[in-house]
Amino acid sequence: MTEPLLSDTEFLRRLGAHPDLRSRMESLLLAVEDETGDLKTADAAEMRVIQEMRQTGKVALQSWAERQVDKTSQEIKQTAGVWSAGKKNSAGTPPLATSASANPNTGKAAKESARSRKAP
Repeated sequence: MTEPLLSDTEFLRRLGAHPDLRSRMESLLLAVEDETGDLKTADAAEMRVIQEMRQTGKVALQSWAERQVDKTSQEIKQTAGVWSAGKKNSAGTPPLATSASANPNTGKAAKESARSRKAP
């Protein structure tokens, strides 16, 4: 068996910071020790351990993602010139051109207007 990287107290302190992960570790430990007594065959034990490991992986990745979001948010807040809240002052981008139907002096509307002026 390899030497642990963390002391027992450090491991428990860190695990305590992630209650969902702690719960998954407890479930895995109970499966390994067959606390309920329902794992009679190696196949049943294997399926249970695989299920527990999948759930543990999901929880671990979710915890990691939440931590990354928190770290990134803190880094952005500490960056000078970045505002995370407030009302936008811009009224939007001004239009580049007006449509033919909106301006009677251009396009189809202008041609129809010119025809009506020429007709007696």
